[in-house]
Amino acid sequence: MSTATSDPATGLRSIEDLPGPRRLPVIGNAHQLLRISKLHLALEGWAQEHGSIYRIGLGPGRSVVVVSDPEAIHAVMRERPEGFRRWRRQQEVFNEMLPFGNGVFLAEGDDWQRQRRLVMSALNSRNLQRYFDLVRVSGLRLHQRLTEASGGRRTLDLVDELNSYTVDITSALVFGQDLNTLERRDNELQGHFAAMMAVGLKRMFAPVAYWRWMPFELPGDRGLGDSIKAIGVAVTEFTALGRKRLASRPELRDQPENLLDAMLAAEEVEGAFTEAEIMGNVLSLLVAGQETTAHTLAWTVWLLATHPQVQRRVADEARAALGDAPFPVDHPTVDRLTYAEAVLRESIRLRSVAPAIAVEALVDTTVCGTHIPAGTELNLLLRAGAQDHGPDADEFRPERWLDDGPTPPKTLSFGSGPRFCPGRNLALIEVKSALAMITRDFEIALDPSAPPVREHLHFAMAPAGLRVHLTPRAA
Repeated sequence: MSTATSDPATGLRSIEDLPGPRRLPVIGNAHQLLRISKLHLALEGWAQEHGSIYRIGLGPGRSVVVVSDPEAIHAVMRERPEGFRRWRRQQEVFNEMLPFGNGVFLAEGDDWQRQRRLVMSALNSRNLQRYFDLVRVSGLRLHQRLTEASGGRRTLDLVDELNSYTVDITSALVFGQDLNTLERRDNELQGHFAAMMAVGLKRMFAPVAYWRWMPFELPGDRGLGDSIKAIGVAVTEFTALGRKRLASRPELRDQPENLLDAMLAAEEVEGAFTEAEIMGNVLSLLVAGQETTAHTLAWTVWLLATHPQVQRRVADEARAALGDAPFPVDHPTVDRLTYAEAVLRESIRLRSVAPAIAVEALVDTTVCGTHIPAGTELNLLLRAGAQDHGPDADEFRPERWLDDGPTPPKTLSFGSGPRFCPGRNLALIEVKSALAMITRDFEIALDPSAPPVREHLHFAMAPAGLRVHLTPRAA
């Protein structure tokens, strides 16, 4: 990607020259995006019709450029944070909704650089074995839950179970609290997160900021206030408990056991974080860390249930690697799950839980031969870009990720460039470990009486209606 100006001599297209779906006066295409749960499908469908770069309208004077070309997407993401940022509208929406500051997920510029360093340090590979111990505790609880639910005619809402698994890991990792939602059967907080993110996504794409002037809540926004209040109370409590722990255990200032310890210690010594930033990061990492990982695992299980031969191969590998243990015993064991990782990568390519990302140009630039002025909003179709891979692109073929397979496609779900997801390695460990545990001891089949699984987008794209039947796998 190269910088350009609007000089006609360059021969670049303008945004106005781009194709796109027919727009209505004033509201543009906003009326076609009202079903936020299917927003990504609408954008991907238009990409099939109008090509790898097109434009839509989202209100008076508001055009959004939509890009699905994988090379162009990589180029844009490598230009962050200097050349592109997240939509300002996204930051504004969540700043208005939440009573505390931005975490690393929404931070920009110097704030992002400062917060990113600490998050990357906390999640680097040196800490992965220590974090694996947290993963294993939750993994063994999940194994017990699935054992209780297996056999007979009972079917299981697997997404709920996997959400609890990742919530417990993420809460222990981020703020040192074992919520143990798997055994307590209490994951109400995750429901509040989902409600908040669904309303936030809808407001990002709304043609006008209706919530600022309407004296009543629209049906889709009802309950938001209660969810925000519950989230605020929880985050405040987590932060207060972290301060008490730091006061009672001074050694944590030099050797923090979780990300909250590290932020609180930095706040005391360097003044590096404000109270609002600490609380914002607790929320950001709790939401991003648990939901994306849980839904990635759920989609992978769905694909295994619909491809029994692949499921058997994952099970054979897991049995060889784990032996008599129901869950991997250490990080090196997880590293031996090479076929499970290929399955996971192929699942991410086909059912990315982050099918799109919204960015805004900070400088005049060029994308796909089109002049993009500073301030232009772009929506990058990450999944569509990763699926641009030849005649078998729609097929579930994990072998494409193995050393002896064809050149794999570029996947974009974890981002690219400087803002690459800092939790990628931990997420891979969580998912591969759970896949090995599930397939080693259980045969997975879809509930034949349930309707087809649907893609449902809020913060992450979830497999709605995923109900499975588990049968103990014969040794």
